[in-house]
Amino acid sequence: MKKAYLFIPELFFLGFAMYWFGENLLASGNINYFALIVALVMLFQLVYNKRILGLASGAALGLFSLFMILAVLSEFRDFPAASLDGISFLLTGCGIFLTSGLAAGAMVLKHALRKSQPARFIAFPS
Repeated sequence: MKKAYLFIPELFFLGFAMYWFGENLLASGNINYFALIVALVMLFQLVYNKRILGLASGAALGLFSLFMILAVLSEFRDFPAASLDGISFLLTGCGIFLTSGLAAGAMVLKHALRKSQPARFIAFPS
């Protein structure tokens, strides 16, 4: 567990997806399949730590974060000028999705620079 900090991006996305799934389920009773799939992929990635899956999921989540930043900026334009609610929305939305974009970039960088298969986060007995 010497390098447990390397798994922070996966843990961030796992927690974010679980929160999103739970919030949708409790608020409307709907199952958010996208959040459930992201949580399962991150859980699989934590257990097996596959390079291709790490690169692909990091890139996909990074693109999704970029898309959501653009969506936040688009919605911000609908608020009245200098509105406190609009500024709060902008700061919260951009803060969340910039953080997730940085985490996705860290995932891509971690798996792109990796040469050999490191030890698993969860060690199973042989």
